Amino acid sequence: MRYSIQAILINQLNLFKEQDRLEKLRQWSSDPNAYATLQPTLCYFDHPHGYLAYRRVLAGNVVLGDPIAKPGKIEELFADFLKAYPTSVFGYLSETAAAALARVGKQPIHFVRIGVERCVNLTDQAPFSGSISGALKKAGKANLQLVERDLSRISADELAQLRQINEQFISLSQSKKEIGFISRAMRFEPEPDVRFFVIQAGAEGKPIGFLVLDPWYEGSRLQGYQLHQFRLGPTKVWGVFLSVVAMLIQLLSGEGFSRLSLGGGIGRVGSDEEMIPRSWIYDYCRDATFYLIDRFHSLTNLSRNKFEFAGTDLNRYLAAPHWLPLVPLVRLARANNIF
Repeated sequence: MRYSIQAILINQLNLFKEQDRLEKLRQWSSDPNAYATLQPTLCYFDHPHGYLAYRRVLAGNVVLGDPIAKPGKIEELFADFLKAYPTSVFGYLSETAAAALARVGKQPIHFVRIGVERCVNLTDQAPFSGSISGALKKAGKANLQLVERDLSRISADELAQLRQINEQFISLSQSKKEIGFISRAMRFEPEPDVRFFVIQAGAEGKPIGFLVLDPWYEGSRLQGYQLHQFRLGPTKVWGVFLSVVAMLIQLLSGEGFSRLSLGGGIGRVGSDEEMIPRSWIYDYCRDATFYLIDRFHSLTNLSRNKFEFAGTDLNRYLAAPHWLPLVPLVRLARANNIF
């Protein structure tokens, strides 16, 4: 009996901490990938001014993205974390967070840009490119539709169909497994503030895929969403990603939202910046590592599709105290379950 009561108390404490982190995220986050810090398999450095999420990998910590921090307190949070875990690797940092980390590090920290995140401004939409317009025409002929569903009310049969699509998608991918960390692993259950859409086609509205939108907060307000998951089963319809994202842009714009992030991409570089110290060794090893990763998990083709949409790019960084980048890059790949 004593142990069962103890387990109940621990569970209640964990639920309280989860709710507390969610409220801090809603109030203080501004990054489109912030919701990824709420994954159930992560470790946390909880702090009076916020929290950091990380994963323990190969006897070291890999921090996920920017800290969720009270305005003006990000450097204090970084400093306190580094006192406890001085050899940690920091993955998918924004440029602002990377600059803050560079200022507080008591030992040299090396930075490398590992990609960008394409963000669409929904309030000032540019005309769609020819390839997107062509995809929309194909979608119209195929009666492609985007239907929002509540996962708490979905039938067992439809859920089984969607799970099958997900399993097919993974089995046909180059990696043949779920990739997660920077982008959350798929969860078929209701999550706070998350939206779920089924992609249907044909006269009967047959499900051929689905997508998940994670909330993007800024200034304590829901400004828009990040395209967190896009899963598609085998289909003869051309350009489904392009047409569905275009429909999503039109939908969210009509609902009054201002931002849509299409997630991370590689194969491009943002503007040359002066605020982040660069390392040519890290740059070279990044390019070699991404070439190898692309053979197992095709990031380049998906990135090209994202860059078809007009928008701005947020630079993303890896940071580590190691002089050679092999260990940090391997830890980041391992944290994402790439190998």
